[in-house]
Formats: sequence, C-alpha cells, structure tokens
Amino acid sequence: MKKTAKKDTEVEILKSAKKIFIEKGYDGARMQEIADEANINKAMLHYYFRSKDALFGKIMEEAVEVMVSNMFPAFQYYGTIMDKMERLVNNYIDTMSKNTHIPLFLLSEMSRGQEAFQSKLKSKMIENGILPDFISQLINEQERGILKPLPPHHFILTVMSLITFPFIAKSIFISMLDLPEQDFMAMMQERKAIVIDILKNSFLLK
Repeated sequence: MKKTAKKDTEVEILKSAKKIFIEKGYDGARMQEIADEANINKAMLHYYFRSKDALFGKIMEEAVEVMVSNMFPAFQYYGTIMDKMERLVNNYIDTMSKNTHIPLFLLSEMSRGQEAFQSKLKSKMIENGILPDFISQLINEQERGILKPLPPHHFILTVMSLITFPFIAKSIFISMLDLPEQDFMAMMQERKAIVIDILKNSFLLK
C-alpha cells in the first residue's frame, strides 16, 4: 500500500471513529460500525488499529496535541494574568469550535472513570512549567493587589467552567432552543467578550 493511500485511510478511520464515539460513546461503539463508516472491512481496520482502545487512544493523543498547540501560547504570553486569560478564552473557543469532538471525548473519558486525557494534558503543562508558573504569577498578582485574593484552584475552575461547559452542553442547548448550528457557533464567538468581561469584573481589584 502506498504511503499516501495509507495515510488517507488512517485519516478516514479516525474521522469515522470520532463520529461513532460521539454518537454511541466508548462502550456503545463497535469496531464493525467504525469500519462500515470508513467504507473498509474490519480486517483493514484492525491492520491500522488492533483494538478499540488503541483507536480511542490515538484520538485522545491528537486531542491533547491540539490543546497543547493552541492553548499553551496563551499561558506563555508575556503579560498579566488577565492578558493571558483573554488569549486563552479566544484560543480555546476558536479551537473547540473547530474540534467539537474534544469536549465530548473528555466527557466520555470522565464517565468511564478514565483520566488519560487529563493526565496527558497535565503532564504536558508540568513538563513545560506552564502550570506552576501560572499559579505562581496568579499568587504574585494577588499579593500585589492586582487580583482579588482567591485560591488558584477556584480561579482555574471558574475560567474552565465558563469556556468548557457550553461545548459539552451544546447538543442539549441547541435542542432546547431549536437553535441552528451556525447560530450556536456565532454565539460562541460573541461569548469571548462576555467571558472576558465576567473574569475582569470578578477578579480584578478596582
């Protein structure tokens, strides 16, 4: 099999697997369904990925790389915590709008009691010094009277809740309000400024 054709087949398998995992969840997904969606036979699927775990793991690895390449620049930006949060909010919403499967995979991981995604992402953040440096800067700005005193874990949880939950609850939100997909995506772009205002009003000392 030519290298280009092999790569194209792998891309199609991953695309099909994402669709089936999102529709059926990890436990409900079957390798035969994924093969059918990719228009290949099951033997060919197993040639590329020997098990459902291996396939799911590959998608998780790609998701972590997407997060790292798009989120880390916000934390590495030379500026205040709020400067970094403004970039994080913009980068996160843009990234999730293009990769809507990532929050759903994270939810699937948590529902199965698995922590592969979180562990890999945390490992990358510690490895690059991003998480320790961010927490250190956060505490420093609190001590200097720039930010309101608040335990770092609560600050991080608040930020992630504001930008992550809408994508996790997307299908429910769209269904309840009969909202077209494009309108939801437009709302997410509007949400950037709203979230940034909430963070500034909540955590900046006047």
